[in-house]
Amino acid sequence: MDYTIQEIYDIICDSDNILIFRFKVEGDGDDYYRELVDSDYYNWCYEHYMSEGQDNLEYNDDEELIPDFFSYDRWNMYYRNEDMIMDYLYDNYNDFKDLPLPKK
Repeated sequence: MDYTIQEIYDIICDSDNILIFRFKVEGDGDDYYRELVDSDYYNWCYEHYMSEGQDNLEYNDDEELIPDFFSYDRWNMYYRNEDMIMDYLYDNYNDFKDLPLPKK
């Protein structure tokens, strides 16, 4: 990885399972940002979710097991955070040249 994300402006996980991530990379001009529109993040999160195994079982207030399935709501609730998105970005956009070009 040959870049550093300096600032995060916006994270959107839309209902079509598309990640829209607006950010600034160190070295971009003051009025510039980058916008990543990515349809693979949902699948990456699904694989991560499945690899977590049964350690993360959830129960409702009546101590009944909540069905263990991956959905848009779960994706938006648990995977719409800076740390997960940064992991994904650095894993899948290794080189500076792989990033979208800056916009004004």
